[in-house]
Amino acid sequence: MWYMNEERQLMLNIAKDFVAKEIKPVAMEIDRNCEFPMKLFKRAGKLGFLGITFPEEYGGIGGDWTTLALILEEIAKSLPVLTVAMGAHSLLSGGLLNMLGTPEQKKKYLLPAAKGDIILACGSTEAVGGSNQIEFSTRAVLSGDEWIINGGKVLISNIVVADVYVVLALTSEKLDPATRAGMSIFLIKAGTPGLEIGKPEHKLGWHGSMTGSISFKNCRIPKENLLGPLGGCLQAMFVSATDEFMSCGPVSLGIAEAAYEMAKKYSQERIQCGQSMFDRFQVTRHKLVKMYTEIETLRALVYSTHAVKDKGNLVLAEGRLLKIKGAEVAEYVAREAIQLFGGVGTVIETGVERFWRDAKVMAIGGASVEALMDNIAFMMKNKMI
Repeated sequence: MWYMNEERQLMLNIAKDFVAKEIKPVAMEIDRNCEFPMKLFKRAGKLGFLGITFPEEYGGIGGDWTTLALILEEIAKSLPVLTVAMGAHSLLSGGLLNMLGTPEQKKKYLLPAAKGDIILACGSTEAVGGSNQIEFSTRAVLSGDEWIINGGKVLISNIVVADVYVVLALTSEKLDPATRAGMSIFLIKAGTPGLEIGKPEHKLGWHGSMTGSISFKNCRIPKENLLGPLGGCLQAMFVSATDEFMSCGPVSLGIAEAAYEMAKKYSQERIQCGQSMFDRFQVTRHKLVKMYTEIETLRALVYSTHAVKDKGNLVLAEGRLLKIKGAEVAEYVAREAIQLFGGVGTVIETGVERFWRDAKVMAIGGASVEALMDNIAFMMKNKMI
C-alpha cells in the first residue's frame, strides 16, 4: 500500500501479533460478558498503542496519525470495543490534555495515561444532546482555592474503570452563542467526594465500553485542576472530537473487513447441490464484490485523510466524513455478511452478528452521523471547505 513504510509496518506487525495471540482468543467472551477489556487495554499501553501521537517526553512514541489508523484498523478486526475505549482515553481525554495541559499536568496525567497506568474518560455529553452545548447545565463555581461542580453527564465511555475524568462545565452564567465562550474543562479524580458514577448501560453493541452516566453534587476539586483557559475550551474540544471522529474511519474499516472475510470464507465453504454458494449463486458473488468495493472506497478515504492530517492539517470536515462514511460502510458490509450466512448469521456463537451491532452504534456513539453532516454543511455555508 502507498501509505506503508518501514516504521509503520513494524508497528503493524506488533499489532497483528497482539491481536492474534491475545485479543482474538477472548474477543467473543468479552462481547458476551459485556466486560471491559482491562488486561488488553493495559497491554495496549505497554505496547505504545495508547500514546502513538503523544510526544515522547510525556510517555508517547511521537508517531503519526497514519500509524494510529493502522493499529486501530487491525484491532477492530477482532475487538472493536477495545478501540472505543482507546479513543475515549487517548483521543478525547488525552487529546485535550495534550493540547491544553500545563507541563505539570501532562507529567501528572498524560504520561501515565500514555502508558496505560491510568485510564481517562471524557465527560462532555449531557441529556440535552451531545452537540447542544448552549443548553448544557453542568456548572463550576470558584470558591476560594476550589471549584465546586454540580450537574451531570450521560453516555460517557470508560466510567467505573476511569481513574481521571476530563469534564466540561459552564464557568459563566451561560454559553455565548456567538463566541462559544463560557465553557471550561476540569480534571477530576475518581473517588473525589461529590463525584457519583452510575451503572454502565447494557447496549446493542460496544459491549464492555462501560458507557453510562456520572453526576456531580457539590464536587470540590483544587483550583489548579482547571485544564486550559478559563471559559475558552470549546475550540480545543472541537479539534479533539474531530480526532475521535477520524478514528472511526479505520475502526469501521476493520469491522467491515472482518465481516467481509467471514462471509467470503463461509460462501466458499457452504455447499448446496454439490457446489459452494460462491460458485452456485451469482447473487452471492455480486454481494461480495459490492462489499469489497465499499471497503476499498473507505480505505482510500481513510488513508488519504490521515495523510493530510500528518501534514499538519486539522481535517475538520474530512474527519467527520470518516465517521459518516465509515459507519455506513461497516453497517452495510456487516448486514450483508449476516444475509450471506442466512439463519446461522443471527446466531451469536457464529460471531458475525456482533460486527453489525458494533457498526450500528458507530453511527450514533460520540456524535450521530446526522449531527456531523450538519457540521459539514455549516462549514460549507461559511466557506470553510
